[in-house]
Amino acid sequence: MSLEDKVQDKESKGFMRKAGRIAWKLGMAAATTALSMYTLPLLGASATFGIWVGSAFAGGGAIANLAKGESVYNSIDKGLTTYSAVNAVISPMVWLGNLTFPLIPNEELSGKILRGLYASTLYHAAFVTQFKAASHLTDNYLNPIGITKTIGDGFGETWFKVGLLFSPFYFMASNGLTQIAFQNFYVPKLTPYGIEPHYVSRLVAPTFAVGALPASFLFGMWENGKSAKPHGSMAYAPAH
Repeated sequence: MSLEDKVQDKESKGFMRKAGRIAWKLGMAAATTALSMYTLPLLGASATFGIWVGSAFAGGGAIANLAKGESVYNSIDKGLTTYSAVNAVISPMVWLGNLTFPLIPNEELSGKILRGLYASTLYHAAFVTQFKAASHLTDNYLNPIGITKTIGDGFGETWFKVGLLFSPFYFMASNGLTQIAFQNFYVPKLTPYGIEPHYVSRLVAPTFAVGALPASFLFGMWENGKSAKPHGSMAYAPAH
């Protein structure tokens, strides 16, 4: 086969399409990261909040997809969609939380419970809507055609399952516990001699990022072994 024929064959064209798609999504990931890092501090949140939560959700979803037999390419593709969508909507969700959570007094236990219920239902519904819309735009090169169908497909199931898995973190964050500290543990670290355990005396992480990895993995596996839709891998990151 000549070089020209090789370039024109289906295998090469398929590879080029995949490479182009990943390149697009890497660009979206970079753009949405820049957006969240600029806007989050204006709302009183950490500039890296979107990076923490987006990475954790994308990672958990990717692990679940691989465990279910998805290809590495599909897992990366969906993970990048997840990461970009989270960073695209995280600032509006932080703004909404800042605006609405204080409207429910939480000095008493009943108020704390009410805040948590609001966060895991109505507030969560707003997030699922925005996340699905952002995922559609990421997957379809910013083409809005079909976005309402994407939002509606499986909305109730996604809202219920993700809301249930994240309800503990909604309760904590909506009542002011937005960070969790971990102390005295080891993490892998790459050294000139290979990967070695590295001692960390204290690490503070956003509450939602703490639960993101296991929750996204559990959501992915909850789908009875079915491959998730491009916008359906567990990537639902409630705001702080």
